[in-house]
Amino acid sequence: MENILKEVHKVRAGENGERILESVFNKYSFPFEHYILHDLNLQSSGKFQIDTLFLSSQGAVILEVKNIAGRIEFPQDQNQLIRVLENGQVDAFECPSVQLERNMILLKDWLFAKGYSIPVRGAVVFPRPQQNFENVRKNLTLLFPYEIPVYLRKHKETSPSLDSKTLNAVAKDLLYDHRRYNPFPLTKSYNIQPSELVPGVRCENCGTHGMQTIHSGWGCKSCGYIDKFAHIQAFLEYCMLIDFQFTNSDIRSFFRTDNKDRVSRMLKYLEIPSTGKNRGVKYSVGLSDLERLYEMQKGNLK
Repeated sequence: MENILKEVHKVRAGENGERILESVFNKYSFPFEHYILHDLNLQSSGKFQIDTLFLSSQGAVILEVKNIAGRIEFPQDQNQLIRVLENGQVDAFECPSVQLERNMILLKDWLFAKGYSIPVRGAVVFPRPQQNFENVRKNLTLLFPYEIPVYLRKHKETSPSLDSKTLNAVAKDLLYDHRRYNPFPLTKSYNIQPSELVPGVRCENCGTHGMQTIHSGWGCKSCGYIDKFAHIQAFLEYCMLIDFQFTNSDIRSFFRTDNKDRVSRMLKYLEIPSTGKNRGVKYSVGLSDLERLYEMQKGNLK
């Protein structure tokens, strides 16, 4: 659980940092042809994710965001970043130079496989201008958000490596090869056994698991709350936690209900794709299905 909470804090910090970076590009414009691609997920000789990629005729610039609070130290004999908080807490992270170099290599491999030969540069962005750094590595470019436009404009002073047609082709190929990040199911991502989860339809009112089917939807024995659409959230939780593929029996077990026909009607109502017939029916969803159901749930809550 502690590892999961750390990962949640890490993801939230990363999202906040990326929003800050996006706001920079919303405020500043560049008087030359360019492309800005956020949150790219690609694969070449390995899978890699780029926070922001800036493309221009001078080449590609990778910008990696590190939203880490505290005083930052770079030990000379280790590939680590040491963070020291005001309360004295000390934490160690992988040095951003390692991740940046890895992403630059993997992007070069991707470009080579596509037949492109262009310069690839990189910098690490720290969102807090008041941050203190010690022993910054010579091969690592650190930027604060307001320094990004100046840094990118300086590259315009170098000789161009791409004509407009090639630049456009690189951007299109990047978007075509981009694959949406999918962390689900979380039990597999975090090596959790499904048996460790608390099954049952969760009550939105009191948080108790184990709502029961009633004529008007789902009823909570703990607080008496009635929810007509509680199964939508429960179904989303099953997919995000356990699996994208399942049977009627799998859902009944997670919902803690024996009503096979009701579950079949629910899956049909939710328009869940299926294959097979009778007892051989199997269901499968994708991220787009989860997004659709999430929007359906939000509409029902209004």
